[in-house]
Amino acid sequence: MVSKELLELKKVLEEEKSALINGAIEEILKWASYKARLVDYLKNKELTPEEEKLLKEIVAINERNKRIIEAGLNFVQEAYDFLTQLASQKETYGKNSTSSRPRILSKAV
Repeated sequence: MVSKELLELKKVLEEEKSALINGAIEEILKWASYKARLVDYLKNKELTPEEEKLLKEIVAINERNKRIIEAGLNFVQEAYDFLTQLASQKETYGKNSTSSRPRILSKAV
């Protein structure tokens, strides 16, 4: 039988994904805290083969969430760099300065 903590951890990771996609910072923080408590509880527990299989699923879901976080951070960094460069050009060349080369914020566009 699979422990309720493992099932709960899987559910928490799905909720975390939803919060990440929606940009719900408060929820993300809530789920991260709860996830940490569940992981702490599970770290010294002996797992059955069935639980080991579920744990592999959980690790895959966690990796997916990590990629979502990294994509969001990359977008924020690109936007920050773009705005910093834009502000720098305005200060250097005056208020009506334009860049001769159009810029995009993401390579996915």
